[in-house]
Amino acid sequence: MLLDAVSKIKRHSILTSILLMCLGVVMLLCPEKYVSTLIMVAGYGMIVYAMEQALEFIGKKGSLMSSITFVISIVVGLVGVAVLVYQEDVLKVLSWIFGLLLIVEGGNSIYYAFTFARRSGRKGWSILVIVASVLIIAGILLILGVIFFSFAAFRTPVFLMKLIGVAVMFSAIFSVLRLLWIWPVKKGGEENA
Repeated sequence: MLLDAVSKIKRHSILTSILLMCLGVVMLLCPEKYVSTLIMVAGYGMIVYAMEQALEFIGKKGSLMSSITFVISIVVGLVGVAVLVYQEDVLKVLSWIFGLLLIVEGGNSIYYAFTFARRSGRKGWSILVIVASVLIIAGILLILGVIFFSFAAFRTPVFLMKLIGVAVMFSAIFSVLRLLWIWPVKKGGEENA
């Protein structure tokens, strides 16, 4: 039963990484004239998700997890409204958030590399540390780039969308690599829990 749960987590992580890579590609390849449409679709999508979660909460018996999901859906709905109202400014805030997430993910990956991969004798754990450091540097550059770029071309929604798309793709690719390096595998192909 535990191995089934661990295997399910692994499949979920890989599927999430693939979806994030696709989102990053869409954000990178999105033509300039469709950027505002993509932002509006994201805003409306968040609002629809929040409404669906709120209706689901009303129809269920109140448990702690459903209450937490309801609160998160309210926050997602408010973010969706903010995306629709403040399109350009929201992209700046999102780039800061993605920068912080890259820094946190890089820090966690360095911790995992030293704690799990190095101790278990996995080959290539030092490469994981190097790539995690690059992830931290990318997060810092994403945050500082939005703050300090004085060129008008760097402050446009199109540029910010492409910058966030690159960050999402890099993060997803790195998540797959981290999963492959850290996940313990026996020589017979069976997974360790």
